[in-house]
Amino acid sequence: METRFLIGEEGQPILMRRWRGDPGRRRGPRRAVFLGHSQPTHSGMLADLACAFRDRGWEAASGDIRGHGQSTGRRCPLGHLPLEGGWDQAVADLRLLLRETFEGVPWEDRLVVVPNITALMTLEVLKTWPDLARHIAFISPPPNQRSIALFGKAFSAVRVRMGYAEAPDEQSLHHLYAFLGAHLADRKHPADVISNDRAVVEAVLEDPQGWPMPTSAYWSNIFTGILSAWKWPRDARVREGTRCAILYGADDPMTRDGGFLPPMERLLTRIGMAEITPARIDGARTGLFLEERRLGVAARITDWVNHDWQPAPDHRETTLTDVLGQVLRGGTDAGAAKSPAELVEMCYHAIDDETYWTELMYRIMQEAEAEEEADEAAMIERVSRLMPHWERSFELNRQVMMSATLGVLLQSVVERLGIGVAILSTEGTLLHCNDTYAVTLKDLFAGGGEPKALTGRLLGATPARAGGEAAVLHDGQPVGYHFSPAALRQTRLQRRGPASVLVLRVPGQGDITADSRVALAGLAYGLTGKEAEVALMVADGHSPGEAAEVLGIGTGTVRGHLKKAFQKIEVHSQSELSARLLSGPLGWVRGGDSAPAPATEATETAAVSPVSSLW
Repeated sequence: METRFLIGEEGQPILMRRWRGDPGRRRGPRRAVFLGHSQPTHSGMLADLACAFRDRGWEAASGDIRGHGQSTGRRCPLGHLPLEGGWDQAVADLRLLLRETFEGVPWEDRLVVVPNITALMTLEVLKTWPDLARHIAFISPPPNQRSIALFGKAFSAVRVRMGYAEAPDEQSLHHLYAFLGAHLADRKHPADVISNDRAVVEAVLEDPQGWPMPTSAYWSNIFTGILSAWKWPRDARVREGTRCAILYGADDPMTRDGGFLPPMERLLTRIGMAEITPARIDGARTGLFLEERRLGVAARITDWVNHDWQPAPDHRETTLTDVLGQVLRGGTDAGAAKSPAELVEMCYHAIDDETYWTELMYRIMQEAEAEEEADEAAMIERVSRLMPHWERSFELNRQVMMSATLGVLLQSVVERLGIGVAILSTEGTLLHCNDTYAVTLKDLFAGGGEPKALTGRLLGATPARAGGEAAVLHDGQPVGYHFSPAALRQTRLQRRGPASVLVLRVPGQGDITADSRVALAGLAYGLTGKEAEVALMVADGHSPGEAAEVLGIGTGTVRGHLKKAFQKIEVHSQSELSARLLSGPLGWVRGGDSAPAPATEATETAAVSPVSSLW
């Protein structure tokens, strides 16, 4: 893979990636494919898809639109687009990447594969570049449902007025993805709309440039873009012979299992697409382009290009009113409009039941659908009246969730451990610590001070990203271990929410008790008490039979606990289990004074290093 930066509008560097094939092995003319990305992803996540196209004889290219991946900077940080003109700049970024990709490539040998937001940007590019490519594949494009886009634009406009134009806005991110995933029975996290494979979702969440928390200015641009992209000049047409495929997942919230496709198909027909091929991909959601190894997306698309794949239409039109009937609560007045007072009441119901927020959004859209021509100013006025209550209910909901999580940790783990344990926020700020942590921390910094300030000094100015694991050094010596446990998976998505744990231990402290080891294993990997006991015994070298005898349970039961522990810790053998536990927080607290000091330069501020480099 090759990478280089192009210079976009306003001097913004735009990262471009290329996956070139071997010219000596090329058969026939040079063919090129451009791959787009979505809001929570970037071009670096497309390597599997790009390599699959390359292996099928296509030069592959991609790039990061500004505000995504590495196309960022002081004026356009991750998750942000300028409030004024941001959409146009992003479209210009895509046009720049497309020109570089297709330079010297004949029209008939060009392929564009674009999901989600880059699908919309491609529609904008086509308005002034009608002969962009012979083959265009949209993946889960945001639909041309005017009421949805108008609501999103109104919500963003109100959030901008409240001061979130250039600040990450958790409330907007949470509500958007909760809205998209309202129909998913197995939804545990807003990002589950991406895939039903937890590993895929976790990979996006843990990527340092993935799943950014956008600003309200970003969302304002995106919803403005939805309205703009699907509105074409009356006489605008694409080049004759341009083909279009629309791939969507069976569980795809963008298209409602293809129900929102017919209006898209009508627009694409009007602008001159020679043929439109909708393709339903079973087992997929909006991020199906990330799952090349499982779904074979490149093979499907290249077979479509070669006319070897022509899936039969498998969808019927769904209106927003139909969707309302699936979401609104039952009763004889389920579809009746709510009074302003009833909408306010729904805000506060959402403190304990978040589904009320989704219903609230649908109720406002329902009013717009009832109007012949939804009025943007009226929508903004509705949202403005509700927003003070909405904002307060969201804050209270976050506080309730945080308190519940902290309560479980405090009762079950933190106060029971005989070592220093602290819970840190997403920003690395100390939220809570046990007495042992406070005493140990003050011993490290002989000058004393408050635990919160001393923790900041220990971690330095840039704490490890939530989801990573690292040993923490002080004066060149390992003194702590920083990690993000499964128990905090949900709350670490909140701004300032509980995100990670810092275990602190200094020379002279003995090994922790067996009960503390079990508690720490449960915290670190989400194990039950018995799963932790079995995993620790096996990691210590005992056979399942020996563990069964000591614990007083059957060997089959031990193997069942061990299987679940393997799944949660993500290992496949007893040797991998032992290595994983010893390289994580359990290995740290067990290391005692025998742990060798790392060969690093001593500094007062902590250095953060992979634990494997320390032991």
